[in-house]
Amino acid sequence: MSYQSGMKQFLLAFVAVGMVSSLTACGGSSSNVSPGVIVIPPGGPTPTPTPTPTPTPPPGGGTIPSIIPSSLSDAIFDSGEKAPGGKPIYIIDVAALPGGTLNPAGLRLGNDFVFRIDGGALRVTQN
Repeated sequence: MSYQSGMKQFLLAFVAVGMVSSLTACGGSSSNVSPGVIVIPPGGPTPTPTPTPTPTPPPGGGTIPSIIPSSLSDAIFDSGEKAPGGKPIYIIDVAALPGGTLNPAGLRLGNDFVFRIDGGALRVTQN
């Protein structure tokens, strides 16, 4: 009987060590680790955050003209409506695009018009 109780104690100790080591491996016992946080060892350099670049508007608040190739004239057209700022509203009709996919070759959507997507979800292919 003493052999069986010693074996049970050994197995219980073995399981306990396994549980502790698995918690430690998962970060359960570490106080300086959390998801999404950069951990730097003491004495290491402090990283400086990189600022997000802001887009530079045209000088003087100018207008960037849109270029709509003639191949897309059936899919991108003037709706005849005006936005509250007075800019014309152009429609991008997804149903008029082959497979609902816009190939942007030669296309530039500037800030001279307001664009509205109608007819489904628009996909853009690479040039």
